[in-house]
Amino acid sequence: MIYDVHKVDYDPIKEIEAFWNQYALDAVSANILQLLSTYLDTGAGKNRLLKDEEMQEFAIALYRVLIAYCITYHHNIDLRKMQLTAEAKEHIEKEIEVSKKVAEFFGRLSK
Repeated sequence: MIYDVHKVDYDPIKEIEAFWNQYALDAVSANILQLLSTYLDTGAGKNRLLKDEEMQEFAIALYRVLIAYCITYHHNIDLRKMQLTAEAKEHIEKEIEVSKKVAEFFGRLSK
């Protein structure tokens, strides 16, 4: 995986696009929580949403996207070139809007 960055045709933007076109923000959050839960429960979690193979696939995809972000930063690649599907863009915008409303609500409560 890390060695892929040395391939002539490696494109970190395509890696990032592939990740966000496959996983919505809420799915990323749920999968990370499940990975953590599985680790803390030593794999005995009762509320497992994904099978082991699916979790392994997600973990690999997450690792690949983190490497891609690292490479884009290291090589000063402009992320605005990224082209996500309309569905991925919609999911991201919706999640950001919902999280903003939740943050504003709790911000008002804490005053």
